[in-house]
Amino acid sequence: MEELMTIIFGFFGIAATSFYAVFFMIWSYFVIVSMIIGLALFVFWVIALIDCIKRDNKDFAIGGENAKLIWILILILVRSITPIIYYLLIMHKKPQTKISRKKKK
Repeated sequence: MEELMTIIFGFFGIAATSFYAVFFMIWSYFVIVSMIIGLALFVFWVIALIDCIKRDNKDFAIGGENAKLIWILILILVRSITPIIYYLLIMHKKPQTKISRKKKK
């Protein structure tokens, strides 16, 4: 009887160990993917902040004289989705230069 109990508990021990191994692998991939996405969002935030600092105040569609200052403060204080909004509203509508127009022809 003891041998049977040892076999049964040994089987469940192995099954539990493999379950935890699979769980750890899935968790590891989740952490790695989250870190990559976080790094990409951070880089996008830095690019948006640099673009906002370099851009002239007249290039902003709304906001008047303080549009540049308002966007810089928003980008610094609210980091989550603001770079995406900034890209869609400001960066995406950047006027083309003469050099880029010649390359397209």
